[in-house]
Amino acid sequence: MNSVTPESVRNHKAIIVVTVLSILTIVLSGCTTDADDSFDAASTCPSEGTNIYGMPNRGTFIDERDGQEYRYTTIGDQVWMAQSLNYKAAGSFCYDSLPENCEKYGRLYLGKNLDQLCPAGWRMPKSNDYDNLLITIDNRMNVLSAGYWENIQDTINTNKCGMSLRAGGFAYLTESRNENIDVSFWTNESDGSDYFYTLYVCYNYMSVSSLGHSIETMKYYIRCIKE
Repeated sequence: MNSVTPESVRNHKAIIVVTVLSILTIVLSGCTTDADDSFDAASTCPSEGTNIYGMPNRGTFIDERDGQEYRYTTIGDQVWMAQSLNYKAAGSFCYDSLPENCEKYGRLYLGKNLDQLCPAGWRMPKSNDYDNLLITIDNRMNVLSAGYWENIQDTINTNKCGMSLRAGGFAYLTESRNENIDVSFWTNESDGSDYFYTLYVCYNYMSVSSLGHSIETMKYYIRCIKE
């Protein structure tokens, strides 16, 4: 049997420290938003010019139902609302039930009757709409982000594409959760059950998935896309 000596203990501890530091380096590097110095916003999401609909690439429109004005932005061939929907539909509410959060983040909605919620001329996105968005921006979350993420400085949120995503969290039934941590947006597409696909965004990660996103219990935000 090998004897345990003070030197072997020190060596073992050193190996553990190096291993932990290596793991932390990998984790922290994965939690750093990539710089977007090479991102060509002028061609991917230009602020000037017109889009395929003949509209200015960025501008505003009025929701005739309640008179609210929304910004929009063009990214590739898609035109997205640059603010989350704030239409007061039955069952929707503001994060923490505070009206100022509806102004800041938009409203939270159950995943029911989603096709009735977008303004005229706009529609609920499908999962492939969000897939195409992520491909167009090369998964660079910071070019869509306007801040409010607790883990990174707002200077990293360049919002070059003008979509102005904010970490407004979500709600489970009536309990608001995860403000300044993440945000989720509905699609109108089921996975064959009562689970719908959503776009999930945290400060360095985006994905489209239906896992755990029940239309019966979860409340998320909505970004409409131009028809």
